[in-house]
Amino acid sequence: MKKILILLLCGLFFVPAFSQKGKKDLVYLKSGGIIKGDLITHDAEKVKINSAGNEWVFKVADVDSVSKFTKSSHEPGLSLNYFFDTSAGVLVGSSGNNQSAPFSFMSSVNFRIKGNLFAGAGLGAEFFDESYMPVFGQIQYKFRDSKSTPFFNLQAGYQVALEDGNRQHYNDYYSSSYYWPNPQPSQKLDAEGGYLINPAIGFQRFTSDNFGWFFAFGYRHHQLNYSGENGYKLETNYSRLSLKIGFIFN
Repeated sequence: MKKILILLLCGLFFVPAFSQKGKKDLVYLKSGGIIKGDLITHDAEKVKINSAGNEWVFKVADVDSVSKFTKSSHEPGLSLNYFFDTSAGVLVGSSGNNQSAPFSFMSSVNFRIKGNLFAGAGLGAEFFDESYMPVFGQIQYKFRDSKSTPFFNLQAGYQVALEDGNRQHYNDYYSSSYYWPNPQPSQKLDAEGGYLINPAIGFQRFTSDNFGWFFAFGYRHHQLNYSGENGYKLETNYSRLSLKIGFIFN
């Protein structure tokens, strides 16, 4: 299979919204107008209210009603029962691979199990000596039920090889037919994939009810297996630092 090339351009736009919390008063006029502010006086003759630094005085006969306005305390992400996440990043470390910081792309769907605990599953694409598709299950715990929270995430699954192996195995026997500096006889190994596990911690923020962003770093351990002729097997283990940024949708 030919090498899979994926170009990913990621933009991260963080637009926090800060708003004043608390209660306000609403004065409904019979003319149809509405004044929002801090009520100063409300008696049998007049209604006085301070709005944006200006004092408004109305005759009771001109006022339809007066009520309290409470700004919604709802925060984005609080009612989240499921979410999709997509992330991109690198796996840093391990000199035992031609790629010192392989690119990693992952996407998953997750559902609330209980409280702040979510579970889901996903797929991805990663590029080592060969290209692989991670197939994984995921558990995520959010430390706060708010629009901004740290979280713990655990992924476990299997790396499915997407192309033939690029590794060579050099036969370790001697034959009089081969003399140095001629090439030593070798065979190309077939990539078979292997398991992966990736605990991580991170931080996420929702900027609306349906969109948020996050970053995370963790420890990735995975195994890549290869096979060759005459029952030859090669098992390679990697331990790396995972660095990811991504988006959350629902």
